[in-house]
Amino acid sequence: MKRTLSFLPNLITLLNLFFGCVAIVFALQGWILFAGYCIMLAAVFDFCDGLAARLLDAYSEVGKQLDSLADVVSFGVAPAAMLYKTLCTVLASQTAWDLDSLGWELFAFFPFVIVLFSALRLAKFNVDTRQADLFLGLPTPANALLIASFLMYARYHTALDVYITPLSISIAVVLLSALLVVEIPMLALKFKGLAWQPNRQRYCFIVVSVIIFTAVLFFEQEWMLAIVLIILLYILYSITLAVINKLCNIQTR
Repeated sequence: MKRTLSFLPNLITLLNLFFGCVAIVFALQGWILFAGYCIMLAAVFDFCDGLAARLLDAYSEVGKQLDSLADVVSFGVAPAAMLYKTLCTVLASQTAWDLDSLGWELFAFFPFVIVLFSALRLAKFNVDTRQADLFLGLPTPANALLIASFLMYARYHTALDVYITPLSISIAVVLLSALLVVEIPMLALKFKGLAWQPNRQRYCFIVVSVIIFTAVLFFEQEWMLAIVLIILLYILYSITLAVINKLCNIQTR
């Protein structure tokens, strides 16, 4: 019985991988909303496999590597496929830059750079003992949810189409790829007990996230906007805190 239960976290991880694969298929078909929903389901299973492993004390090296492999697909390839399809759609309606059709087609693959940096991010995480209580760099699920949520929200608001250009997509790919691997300490929602003092930042972040989510719904906006705002706040907060700590360290020397 115990051996059967110990496989449960890996089974949940495989569900993460499954929905990541489905998201890629939906994205390449141009079904952006369905692809986004699948990435979100994958994120739920990614959270649950870690929770199950902690509750069952079922940690294993196989589970650790399987989780990373699943994350590369669900939070690397899947969001990149969404951006690829979006870029293909944008490029099909533009004739600027004087590029021939082959040039456009090759340029459309640029979003897959995110896959490379996602894989590097996950490989570094697996061997970096410093990331037990925090993350160094943007976690791949957060990156994927940011991309998926924005593209889903844009489907409901065509006025945003004017801002979704080859240049803006390229800038987003570069910035997000850099955030994945840059060693900026970022909050990890890994609770070790329910005490306030060691978890105060986590509790505060959850409260602010609930406020943002409530405000978005109050103003009758799609809930995807709340996810975009929460993740952007998470990034901004982490960068600001890192800069402040850096300045404080310089002053105390």
